[in-house]
Amino acid sequence: MSQPKPKSKRPVAKQHTKGRTEPKGATPSVTSNAVLSATPGALLEAVARVLTPLVRLLIARGVTYQAASEMLKRVYVRAGQKHFNRESAQSQATGTQLSLITGLNRKEVRRLTDEALQSVAPESVTSFAAAVHAAWLTQRRFRERSGAPRVLPQRTQDKQPSFGELVRSVTTDHRPAALLEELRRLELADINEQGDVVLRMQPFLPRRNAQDRLSQLAENLADHASASVSNVLASEPPFLDRFLFSDELSEESVARLQQLAREKWTQIHGDLIQEAMRQEAADSSAGRSTHNRIRVGMYFYSELQQNTAANKEDE
Repeated sequence: MSQPKPKSKRPVAKQHTKGRTEPKGATPSVTSNAVLSATPGALLEAVARVLTPLVRLLIARGVTYQAASEMLKRVYVRAGQKHFNRESAQSQATGTQLSLITGLNRKEVRRLTDEALQSVAPESVTSFAAAVHAAWLTQRRFRERSGAPRVLPQRTQDKQPSFGELVRSVTTDHRPAALLEELRRLELADINEQGDVVLRMQPFLPRRNAQDRLSQLAENLADHASASVSNVLASEPPFLDRFLFSDELSEESVARLQQLAREKWTQIHGDLIQEAMRQEAADSSAGRSTHNRIRVGMYFYSELQQNTAANKEDE
């Protein structure tokens, strides 16, 4: 008697890219063929999956649907204005145009416009503190021959490296005193008895309080979502957005892979910081316009699969 053929097993790891698009210069109401081919239900279901963990955060912090829906109106107006500006020759959408794009009536648009269009700076002081911390650890001028970070005077003396010089190598938008205060608040730097700045040897983890965590969440998720949406709306995906997925792993294997991901990020982070510093210096020397910004990230997530969790409950 013949034996039944075993079911083929799915590949353990899958690698994917995201993307599609819309021709530049199209009217705001025109979307790419890829987006048009998706039903409104499919689009809303995809957005619902993205929103679910964020709504969980709102519920956990006591934010009701009524408060969140008011916020969503403001977001619709802000996003509608941004989308219109990108896709139209006009510099500013009228109230009527925003009403057509968002579905909100003109009275609501007028009420929300002033508040909604106040843009939030994409880079917080904490983000710049992270860059200063990284530069201190990676730039040769601010390290000893042994590789350890130098103790830095707050101001330049006899052309020696200083904390002020370190900050100016990263940004001129914030005063060195403000960045020093932020590093001290995050317990990443101290001032010794001589008044010099000493770096604490620990990884930069801007998670000292709830506000720091929310700032990091907002900046990282907003930019990642912007990259993913740009890839969906574009004819050719303009941004890197790749991931690896595996669903047949033990807890021990997950722990090992997470450790490996952390180790790889430490290496990539250092390489990118060094290259970013070189590119900034080259732009400055060439006199090029420097109004662009980037954010490069990496994340790791794991959870018990729902069907596995259900099976455990039945046991």
